[in-house]
Amino acid sequence: MVIAYVTPNYEECCFELRDEYTELENFSSIQEFINYYAANRNRDIVLLYKVDTLEDIHALENMGFSSNIYMILMGKDDVAFSLLAGKLGVDIYLNIAEVDSDELIKYITNSQNIIKERKGNSNVSVFTGINGGVGTTTITMNLAKTIADEHLDKNVLLLDFTDTKAISNLFFDVIQPSKTIVDITHAQSMEFEELFNNGLMKLSNNLFFIPGIQKHTDKEEFSRTENIQIFLNFIMHIKESFDFILIDVGVFKDKDLEIDIQELADDIFVITEFNIPSMSILKTYIDIIDRSGWYNKTHIIANRADAYGSVTHEEAKKILSKGLKHNFEIAHSLPNDALHLRECWNEAKLVCDACPDAPFMDGLRKMINKFFIVEQQNNQYEQEHSKSILARIKEWL
Repeated sequence: MVIAYVTPNYEECCFELRDEYTELENFSSIQEFINYYAANRNRDIVLLYKVDTLEDIHALENMGFSSNIYMILMGKDDVAFSLLAGKLGVDIYLNIAEVDSDELIKYITNSQNIIKERKGNSNVSVFTGINGGVGTTTITMNLAKTIADEHLDKNVLLLDFTDTKAISNLFFDVIQPSKTIVDITHAQSMEFEELFNNGLMKLSNNLFFIPGIQKHTDKEEFSRTENIQIFLNFIMHIKESFDFILIDVGVFKDKDLEIDIQELADDIFVITEFNIPSMSILKTYIDIIDRSGWYNKTHIIANRADAYGSVTHEEAKKILSKGLKHNFEIAHSLPNDALHLRECWNEAKLVCDACPDAPFMDGLRKMINKFFIVEQQNNQYEQEHSKSILARIKEWL
């Protein structure tokens, strides 16, 4: 998340935000910010805009901001100011005399939920591991296939953005894919016919897949600035056609594409193990999460949580949260099911297909119900409930 502050000089409360967020951009004019926004339309942005006159607020008219921006205006205690701000779609108008950094942080934190609601019911989830071998790819593949198989009304897309020679294609019986994720950059348009010609595959009626790179040299394509924007545009475009997009980015690396994908994601799942070396690596990563404004959408998943020598949940929480602003919880844990996973991995089989009743799959289904299907069911209930209230209001009228 980018925190953009528009004023010629830092106000004291906004200066304090520099310790809270890694990306705090300061602009001397709203036009400077608009130019910046034009080049960063795929990123979630919170705009803190200090206004002195009604003309400052009018400058927001016809700017074409989309759903990924949350606007906080700060000005004098004046009804005309707040009414005009509301008319132009500003989210919050604050009395500048009463603003403090704690209040701004509260609004910034809440903005992520509001932006997510605006983007609709489709869900983009990123899966990243703290190191190789923790099960990131195994979890992502089996989640995608299980959601598609057990919820036939949901369209699911799996994207493999790992920057090593991908193996996910083997588990979906695509032995030598002629096109991979880097070929999306060659598509002439975002029409489905063109995407199918450049890597997109249909595995079943509701499960789709784009294989990861098959040549080590292809990882260079992930670092090209022009390609990064194409990938981000592709995700933002295609999400309208899918209920769930699951993205495997492999081991966490502080690289532009990976950071940008996590920025636009609705949820980030960080896969770890419950041992001391893994906790130490994870602590470094969640410090980035803590300062990037991703706290609310990040879920730490412990794989093989009951393996021999693992630390307890309470010990893990203490290690992770020490010295950080937020207390990080372990969102979900999966059991140590080495017998089934080793057998499936050696034979390049998905656990959900070969061993549907394995303990790993029981933990995975609980994860689906906790983070995916239940949330959408609640959204659907809220929509239907709202419709019923509107219908009753109309009857009363």
